[in-house]
Amino acid sequence: MELKEKVKLIRTFEGLSQPKLAKLTGMPLKSIGNYESGLRKVSAEYLLLLSQHFSKYTLWLMTNEVAPEAGQVSPDDKTPQMRGVGVPDKLLNDAFGQTMTTAIALSWLTPKEGIEFSMLSDLHRHNFVEAGGILFSQDSEQDESKTG
Repeated sequence: MELKEKVKLIRTFEGLSQPKLAKLTGMPLKSIGNYESGLRKVSAEYLLLLSQHFSKYTLWLMTNEVAPEAGQVSPDDKTPQMRGVGVPDKLLNDAFGQTMTTAIALSWLTPKEGIEFSMLSDLHRHNFVEAGGILFSQDSEQDESKTG
């Protein structure tokens, strides 16, 4: 899926019109329309604004991956979202903020040789745990059900 399609999917899934999203993010309405139509490439500024307002989609937006155990989903994902089972918003937002600060400092948001977006995913998971989150793997849940 192209980036222009992703940003439109987030907007529509969240039930927002372009004018409402422009008001929410402070991004000019014309820019949002240009990004979604493909007339302009999606700017890093717009990606950061979307990620600040819809942090649960950041990993998917940047890497095409999801990590429901860390509250990172895609708008069209049918798996249950972790926010509904007690992952505090502050925990997710703190981990996300640290991830984005580090990614910006290292210039990881622009394609560079040797830098893979999976590194952003790994960094976010690390920051989630550092902020106090607990990652669960399916393997450990299956092992517990076999022993319990």
